[in-house]
Amino acid sequence: MEVQISAESLLVLDDPQRDYFDSVSRRFGDEKMVLLVLEGEALFDPARLDALRAVLGELQGLPFVDRVESLFSVPHLKSVDGYLDKAPYLERSPASPGEAVALLESARKDPFVRHLLLSEDGRVMAAALILKPGRQGGDDPTVTAAIDRLIEPLHGHYDTAFAIGYPYVRSAISGQIRQEQGDLFPLAVGALLLTLFLLLRQLVDVLAPLLTALISIAWMLGLMGLSGIPLNMVTAIVPILLIVVGSTEDIHLLSEFRRAQREGNATAPALDLMALRMGRTVLLTFLTTYVGFLSVGLSRIEVLWQFAILASSGLLFNFLATVTLIPALMSLTGDWQLDGRPRPAVRDGEGAASRYWRWLYRNRNRRGGLLLAAAVTGAAGLPGLQVNHSMTDSLARGSGVRAQVEAVNQRLAGLETFSVMIDSGIRDTFLKVRYLEEIQAIQDYIAASGLSRSTTSFTDYLALLNRAFQELEGPQLPLSDAEVNELMIFLDHRHVKAYVSEDYSTARILVRHNIDSTRELQGFVDDLNRFIADHLDPGLRARVTGSSVLTLSAKGQLQSILLLLFFVIIMSLLFTDPRVGLLAALPNAFPVLVLFGVMGYAGIPLNIGTTMAAAIAIGIAVDDTMHFMLRYNQELRRTRSQSQAVHSTLQGESLPVLATSIALMVGFLTFGLSDFEPIRQFGLLSALVIASAANRHGERSEGG
Repeated sequence: MEVQISAESLLVLDDPQRDYFDSVSRRFGDEKMVLLVLEGEALFDPARLDALRAVLGELQGLPFVDRVESLFSVPHLKSVDGYLDKAPYLERSPASPGEAVALLESARKDPFVRHLLLSEDGRVMAAALILKPGRQGGDDPTVTAAIDRLIEPLHGHYDTAFAIGYPYVRSAISGQIRQEQGDLFPLAVGALLLTLFLLLRQLVDVLAPLLTALISIAWMLGLMGLSGIPLNMVTAIVPILLIVVGSTEDIHLLSEFRRAQREGNATAPALDLMALRMGRTVLLTFLTTYVGFLSVGLSRIEVLWQFAILASSGLLFNFLATVTLIPALMSLTGDWQLDGRPRPAVRDGEGAASRYWRWLYRNRNRRGGLLLAAAVTGAAGLPGLQVNHSMTDSLARGSGVRAQVEAVNQRLAGLETFSVMIDSGIRDTFLKVRYLEEIQAIQDYIAASGLSRSTTSFTDYLALLNRAFQELEGPQLPLSDAEVNELMIFLDHRHVKAYVSEDYSTARILVRHNIDSTRELQGFVDDLNRFIADHLDPGLRARVTGSSVLTLSAKGQLQSILLLLFFVIIMSLLFTDPRVGLLAALPNAFPVLVLFGVMGYAGIPLNIGTTMAAAIAIGIAVDDTMHFMLRYNQELRRTRSQSQAVHSTLQGESLPVLATSIALMVGFLTFGLSDFEPIRQFGLLSALVIASAANRHGERSEGG
């Protein structure tokens, strides 16, 4: 087993757009980088620059660093005595404050520097450490530790000095995962044990669900090691989830066994009655919950697919452990009375639960009206749902790494990128001014949108060359193809290989942005695609791609609706009447409306955590519906009396349904203590779904 966090895990599996992005990355490079960010007055002070130059030299020597781009390496294109000078901006330190100001002013006009290596106000300077592909030289902790060690001397020269990039984000998330496994797992176990003890009061009955959960967790962890599925921000919750969810069927089996004992049966007959009354029900409820977990993978987001495989397999392991261990355990310990007051406590619990359900039934009209109003209100909130798959959202609000990412987003262009690829299929296309102007028009449109502070392309490099030769005030494209050809004499393709193909048939616009909202980014990309479709020369083809754009395909699917359809089919087959299936599904649609309504009104986005909430929680919530309806059907066949069947159903199911609902709510609420925003939202919303699902059982069962 290993902890592994990657931006790619948030993308959709088998996405054709991902294949295209991979081909672009191989051809033009997909530069993974770490930014060294420095803030202070007088950035070009000679003493500071000397210290920075020494540190950058050491950073360049790290085994995982391909190159370092900074004002010490970016060429300051200018004409000196009729010759082109490509010396870097900081080939030497400025000799005077006036020279430093002039150099700073010139650098801020350079599109390859502005907002990338230098802030608009000139108080923040950055150096980009371009990392080698893969993990050459070490994993994330090794990379971040080596960089932090080397930049330590800079803290005495600048007001602020830090390195930030996705190795730091991934390292922070990995650290949080390890910490939360140690913090939340004991809380989940303690909450489950306390809840079960207060409701069941039988020590054996309290420990049995924990034992089956631990067995299933051990098997599931073994599966992770054998399959190579890593522990990440989503799969890390599976062990705790099995503690929470794995207890439900154990509680129903144990409650039925104790009920058979109270009817005067010895251990062996009580086990037979437990199997007779609960066997089919437990199998079917396992199937609905299993499908609920498995349906999370329908989103095809890699990390959710991994979760679906692990969680559904863990649930299968738990089912096997439950149906084998519980009967065996009860056959050995069924007569033990370790708490001193088992049966009165159980009778009191059943009585309280029965009174609760009867209270719900007496107020069914008022409660039905409230549920209908809540459903309508929830449906009205659906248009407010948004999608957001930002990795930085997984960091705690108070995280230092998150604060550094936000600082880069505010002062510089941000860490996220996407590319606009423009292709003609004809050699030397982008050595002609008319097609260079097509690139410039797209860049101007992006700049006018205000959503990106930095776009760079081959046209920018040509404009800088032209400025140097023409000694212009600012960068400007050549006016004719002949001028372009003249400039090409002084251009080495290695300097622009990230922006144009070697045959000049394909060009790339690199867009750096700080947009966190998936919805805002989607709108930006949609507008850009419309502009391209309306204005691009018919002889050119353009396509938007990039890691941040690929996350737009990673949207949550309608797993909960598909799960309800599966539930309708099962209930229709069991009762040989489709109307029964539809009638049973209607109350279970209520928690879905409440969930999505709350998300819409509260501005909680669909992300890797909340996408799971509906499918998983509904998969669990319909279990209680099945327990009620199947028990009612059994009792009706046995007694031929509707009122007696309702009474027996309430007697047999009120306590286990109430106990499982409370245990689940308490278990899911432990996720609310997570520092991961999506996981915290998942826990709180799942508890909400369980609560709203439990609140509508009484009406259905009594109204049957």
